[in-house]
Amino acid sequence: MSHVIAGRLDDLPTSLRHRLGAFRHKVFVQRLHWEIPGVSADATAEWDEFDGGDTIQLVALATDGTVCGCARLMPTTGPCLLRDVFPQLVYPESVPSSPSIWEMSRFAGTSLSNQLDATTSGMSLFPYSMALAASFGVIRLVGVLTRSVARLYRRYGLALVDLGHGGPGKPSDIVACAIDLTPASFSCIHCDAGTLLGAICRLRDLPTAQRFRIDHPRPADWQSNAPLTISGTPMIHPGDSPHP
Repeated sequence: MSHVIAGRLDDLPTSLRHRLGAFRHKVFVQRLHWEIPGVSADATAEWDEFDGGDTIQLVALATDGTVCGCARLMPTTGPCLLRDVFPQLVYPESVPSSPSIWEMSRFAGTSLSNQLDATTSGMSLFPYSMALAASFGVIRLVGVLTRSVARLYRRYGLALVDLGHGGPGKPSDIVACAIDLTPASFSCIHCDAGTLLGAICRLRDLPTAQRFRIDHPRPADWQSNAPLTISGTPMIHPGDSPHP
């Protein structure tokens, strides 16, 4: 993983937006065989109704510029999967709706190389998602995931909180869970939130209510007035138009 970029969909440069859509289609439609409303059989990109508005896209790029990971974050005060698609997974009074509680979805990684500790794992992008959300003032991330993925997250060291009312014998394979974004949560996965946040290239005006200090300086080519480069070749400039 060479670069991690965060921004709203409309703020992503056109080429990056196309690569992200194709990556999501490959993972969620072609490999996992999800049936997503609005995605036609001949589509080459995967987007849904929750990708606009205040939703923040997190994109991981390999050294050759290919997308190798993604996630998206959205405030629970607006449209989100847990309220609008899977409300049955939690009691009605427990459905979150708070500016300090955000939902994470569309998380995927293909053997990401972690630039912080040289490890390789499909989970390497997850701590960046946590740090980015914490920088928005978020204290809890919620999401809908399969039981097998929940077990994977727990083995990784994440302390998931079950939000649903189903037990082990519940027929459904999907559950609603939460992660509290505390210093202890980052400590459990041996990551420093400030260092992670400092390594993310933020596009445009993302929310800023930072809860963790940044001690790690941004690389020189990630300053707001410099192009993002890979191997010396300009790839993305913060001022590039996101439209064709």
